Amino acid sequence: MKFSLDKTNSRLNKIFSIFFVLLLAFFFRLYGFNWDSGQHLHPDERFLTMVLTAIKIPNSFLTYLNPQISPMNPYNNNFSFFVYGTFPINLTKVVGVLSSNNDYGNIHLVGRILSSLFDIGTVFLVYLVAMIIYPQKSLNTKYKIQNTALLAAFLYSTMVLPIQLSHFFAVDTFLNFFIVLSFYFLVLLISSFSPSPLRKLLTFNPELAISFALGVSFGLALACKISAALFAPIIGLAFLAQVIFFLTSNQKCYRKIFFVFIPEWIVFCLTTLIVFRVSQPQAFSSGNFLNWQLNPQFIDNLKELKNLSSPNSWFPPSVQWHSTKPIIFPLKNLVLWGMGLPLGIISIVAIGYAVATLLSGYFTKSLNTKYLILNTLAVLWILGLFIYQGVQFCKTMRYLLPIYPFLALLAANFMSDVFRKTKLSPIVQGFWFLIFLIYPFSFLSIYSRPVTRVTASKWIYENIPAGATVTYEEWDDGLPLGILGYPPREYKVESLFMYDFDTPEKWQKINEKLAKVDYYFITSNRAYGSIMKLPDKYPQTTAFYQSLFNGSGDFEKIAEFTSYPCFPPFGDKHWFCLNDDSAEEAFTVYDHPKVMIFRKNER
Repeated sequence: MKFSLDKTNSRLNKIFSIFFVLLLAFFFRLYGFNWDSGQHLHPDERFLTMVLTAIKIPNSFLTYLNPQISPMNPYNNNFSFFVYGTFPINLTKVVGVLSSNNDYGNIHLVGRILSSLFDIGTVFLVYLVAMIIYPQKSLNTKYKIQNTALLAAFLYSTMVLPIQLSHFFAVDTFLNFFIVLSFYFLVLLISSFSPSPLRKLLTFNPELAISFALGVSFGLALACKISAALFAPIIGLAFLAQVIFFLTSNQKCYRKIFFVFIPEWIVFCLTTLIVFRVSQPQAFSSGNFLNWQLNPQFIDNLKELKNLSSPNSWFPPSVQWHSTKPIIFPLKNLVLWGMGLPLGIISIVAIGYAVATLLSGYFTKSLNTKYLILNTLAVLWILGLFIYQGVQFCKTMRYLLPIYPFLALLAANFMSDVFRKTKLSPIVQGFWFLIFLIYPFSFLSIYSRPVTRVTASKWIYENIPAGATVTYEEWDDGLPLGILGYPPREYKVESLFMYDFDTPEKWQKINEKLAKVDYYFITSNRAYGSIMKLPDKYPQTTAFYQSLFNGSGDFEKIAEFTSYPCFPPFGDKHWFCLNDDSAEEAFTVYDHPKVMIFRKNER
């Protein structure tokens, strides 16, 4: 046997390189994971934390499967409205119990760590997928270690929206992981295409094993969030492509369709259903596996959620969507804030490049079948999910998280081709890597300093006397927060509900409260950021905010606290900061909201 030092070094270089990328992803996602100093400032996370402290691990697996008596079912613990997937919740509960971090003050940190670890897993999956789709592609011939797969993993590791969502305990990063894992198994399935009908037709075959793994992954994706069902057409197209491939092959493999494809599809469907049933028993009416009736309460919850997110809804969190434009709003947030301008622009160009390459390859037959099918599926998923979510009433950034790994794949493929064709030097290539690192490192600055609501609370304790009357806006977090080392002070509190349409009755109530108030606290842009964009519905409220901000009303601003992404991220001196006030509400209001404090003018 011949020993190749070059091959050994190449293998070690690849291992070292992907380890470095994963280490970078680990740093970006876990740095400052206790960003709110235990204040529970993310409302969805706060709700899930309350659920986690209420549910209990059952004594038996059969009890767990029975939604009517399971102590792990949120419905049995006074949470009548629950639309999240239960797999991330149950996993966090088990890990919290095993690690003795099951209390309200710590279980959310367990969830944040798991959220980060799953997204780091997504980075590695992006690498594995790219290794199969683009196995021979390198950025240049001299430095083959810098291949497309590593570039794809690197690009995803630096995307800011995944970094931010990894700092939150919610279901998004778990869902994203299992969507990409499902695509990885589709990649393996399509890579196993063979026109020969003679290979183990009546015995075990690798396609069945892959179909089983795909079913497990997709079932868990559904148990993270039911919207994973949107990925089902991509899976269906992959299986359809397999049939078409067999039918158009030279050997006309009808037997393989009957003995392989149909069993594959059956195995996938059954596995998906069983895994979903086991991972989210709360969605079903009973623990009897012969009864597959869905839980009416779960269905009603989903219908209620849909109604709250419809154009007819003026539910406070939905007000922000009435002023947003389809496609344009999510595209702006994707490019500017979710990825950052350099990578965002390249990703958009990469989609066009991929479409052009696929069309050219289809008509000229210059691309191999595997490349053509897999890249077509990736493009269809990106465009399909973006268009579907982009025309919905609720266009939040996190709903598009599942396309970010696929954008990393296409962007890496595009950059790899550009680098190879232009023969850019390693120095120039390295410059691009540094450019991509600026935005994520800037974003880390918000986790390098106390969250603004904590800083503002300290200022309040130091500057506003006890007994003063303060106000905050409902559907936002009030101040001051309880801060260690600051003795609690008693303040009189008046809450204002700003979301009702403007009527004399609404403003009579508000003015009565404002007459008593000494200080007006605005702890984020949640209310004014939505209301001021709808002056037809809120003319008086818009005018009130305008007078509040320009100082022409009864209050003057005496303090403002901001925490923008800045570079360098550490220390007090920065070269520049990125004002992201124009980003979608959810991008700023949790971990770096703008806080403003106003004092009533002396008369």
